[in-house]
Amino acid sequence: MLEYNEDLSNAVDEEHIILAGSSDEISIRTATVVVVDELVVVVNQKLDDPAKMLNAVRMDWYLWQVGEKMDWDDKLKPHHRTRTIFY
Repeated sequence: MLEYNEDLSNAVDEEHIILAGSSDEISIRTATVVVVDELVVVVNQKLDDPAKMLNAVRMDWYLWQVGEKMDWDDKLKPHHRTRTIFY
């Protein structure tokens, strides 16, 4: 759902540290929030039961769980690495 430019993609794939507060880190976080919100809208449009509607918090939790399982199964591509206390 996200596509990094070539330099950022290479840095992430090579597991370089993305500095906290850098434009790359802010861009990744901002894009992630936007994508999760857009994904919530798309999924909710396909649901016919209001009780099953998602919000960004539930979607984020779900995506985190999927990512953890994929990581456990060695199916997850590298993700950005940023040293911070904020997440």
